[in-house]
This record gives sequence, structure tokens and C-alpha cells, in this order.
Amino acid sequence: MEKEIKEMFGLLLKRFDGIETRLDRLESRQDEIFLVVKAIEHNNLVHGAEIDNLKFKVSHTEGTINAVGNAITARKAI
Repeated sequence: MEKEIKEMFGLLLKRFDGIETRLDRLESRQDEIFLVVKAIEHNNLVHGAEIDNLKFKVSHTEGTINAVGNAITARKAI
């Protein structure tokens, strides 16, 4: 009887070790996924800033071109 109980406890301990190992792997995987999500979030922020910078440059160029066009139009009027 005592031997059977020891065997049962041994089996239970092996099962718990297996579960613990799987949980550790899941936790590690979750950490990896979190890092990937943070990298994607950072990439999106950088991309948004680059788009804002391009919009600014286009607006500035548009303003310069309009100013040149207005100067040419004013010269022709003289």
C-alpha cells in the first residue's frame, strides 16, 4: 500500500513538473509576443512621425511654389 502511494505521488510530481515546464514556456512566449507588439507599436509611431514630416515638407514646398507663382503674376501685371 505504501509503495503504491509513493508511486502515485511520484507520478503526480512528474505531471506537475511537466505542467510547470509548459507554463514556463508559455510565459516566455508571452514575453516574446509582448516585445513584438511593442516593436510594432514603436514602428507605427515612427512611421506616423515620418508621414507628418513629409506633409510639412509638401506644404512648405507648395507655399514656396505659390509665392513664386504670385511673384511672377505680379511682375506680369506691371
